[in-house]
Amino acid sequence: MDPTLNGKWAYRSFHADPIVVKNGKVDGNPNLAIPWAPLGELDGETDAAGIVKGKLTFAPGVALAITGRITPAAEPLPASLEVTAEGLSAVYRIKGFFTPHGDHVVGTVLSVANDLAKQPNGTLGAIMLYQIKSDP
Repeated sequence: MDPTLNGKWAYRSFHADPIVVKNGKVDGNPNLAIPWAPLGELDGETDAAGIVKGKLTFAPGVALAITGRITPAAEPLPASLEVTAEGLSAVYRIKGFFTPHGDHVVGTVLSVANDLAKQPNGTLGAIMLYQIKSDP
């Protein structure tokens, strides 16, 4: 069975300080993982064809529409997720891979336009999604 993005998922993203290289060496000690967006909740659904739709909410009134698709695993790669997140004039591209049990996604996010946290267009960072389990 291929993974889905059905249900509720927690979302975290991180960006790095700009990396400056001088004379072939990294200048200074840039921070490699700065929290970018606050913890968000993605409420998603995936149809039989792998099409994903949903909403990523960071706070009341701060939400992004999620659209895209899941690609099934094909050796040597695990199943992947590729979506666009749009809202409040911001646009992001998110690409990630499902972990073996399908309840986590790790990948990258690219700020295409008007980042809500005021990072420049073109900022790239890491993301993780993990499924929020209901209490039994």
